[in-house]
Amino acid sequence: MAAKVRLRMIRIQPDPMEIQAPQIVQAVDEVSLVDFTRSLPPAVPMLDAKLARAIERLGSEHGLDRLIHGGAARGSSSARLGGARYLAPRLGDAIDIDCIFTTNGTQSALLLLFHHLVGKGGRLLAERLSYGALRELAGIAGVELVGLDVDKDGILPDAFERACRKGGVRALYCNPTVQNPTTALMPLSRRHVLADISRRYGVPIIEDDALGRLHPDAPPPIAKIAPDVVWYVMSATKGLAHGLRLAYVVGPSRAHCDSALAPVERLSFWTAAPLLAAIVANWTLSSAADLISAAIREENTARETMARGALGRFGLVSKPGSMHVWLPLPAPWTSDSFAGAALAAGVLIRSAGLFAVDNQPVSNAVRLSLSTPSSRRAAGVGISRIAALLESKPAT
Repeated sequence: MAAKVRLRMIRIQPDPMEIQAPQIVQAVDEVSLVDFTRSLPPAVPMLDAKLARAIERLGSEHGLDRLIHGGAARGSSSARLGGARYLAPRLGDAIDIDCIFTTNGTQSALLLLFHHLVGKGGRLLAERLSYGALRELAGIAGVELVGLDVDKDGILPDAFERACRKGGVRALYCNPTVQNPTTALMPLSRRHVLADISRRYGVPIIEDDALGRLHPDAPPPIAKIAPDVVWYVMSATKGLAHGLRLAYVVGPSRAHCDSALAPVERLSFWTAAPLLAAIVANWTLSSAADLISAAIREENTARETMARGALGRFGLVSKPGSMHVWLPLPAPWTSDSFAGAALAAGVLIRSAGLFAVDNQPVSNAVRLSLSTPSSRRAAGVGISRIAALLESKPAT
């Protein structure tokens, strides 16, 4: 006969010292190893209250059970309307929500578009240095990734046209606004030229505008100039919070979106969580999204200003308010040796090779994601260590 087990709930009162201990440890440890590797937005103080308020409103207005029970594959109409409002600072107020669909992040969005636009064995063009996950995503999708030459303003139009003229090109992936990793900001005139080349050769553009919302003075996206040839992607992870695994895709038309989603309509690996989409929609309605993005922009600006002040004399490349900065290295440093020396000095950084899209030589430089450290103080400590390292000589 099975023994009956009675469980008794015991309420344990926490020791006040135990509550404080993790905070003390964090204060000590946040500068023992400063992490400049991940492109995370800084956690702004208002975020907790805004999140709690959004959940309270959603619960009282709609019921949270509906939002965690399930949802429409491409996003409910309210979720897509929230997306349109979130994208409005970049694309304007006249976005057709039938041309928007939600995904559970940029990587899922790119995989869908690579399968749809490029296909297995197809050729995808990109900046020679690009989004760190791009090479892996292209490998998963089975597409051939080819790097294009760039200058301080981004992709060289001649390089794009030459590649298109050779044939076999299915799409161009680009990041024209504060490019990752180089911080290049493509001028409006060049965006027009790329759009013209795209139309002439029938090569669609996948525009990743990850940081566009944080740079309101940047030129308009290529998608606003040429919506007929551009697939536009923007996530909520940089402009609001990294844990919001939500990205919006805007296709050239409803028919284009239907065609892209038809093969995966019954699958869920790419779909956005309805609760997260509802939170962002609520924030766009209440102006919270604008306030959070503004606070992130303010913190990014403070950190980039510190970096420019300490590292500008070493040739730092950045833009006002950049979430990450690009640091060319003087000889005899190499990007790998400098990354190793930085680690020994207590700073994690990423070398240029980690952003290479093919096997061609790349710049001798490193990327610093200033937004990753948990505090401005920690970011300042890391910047000072990098400056001290540049003032020293490489170990022989």
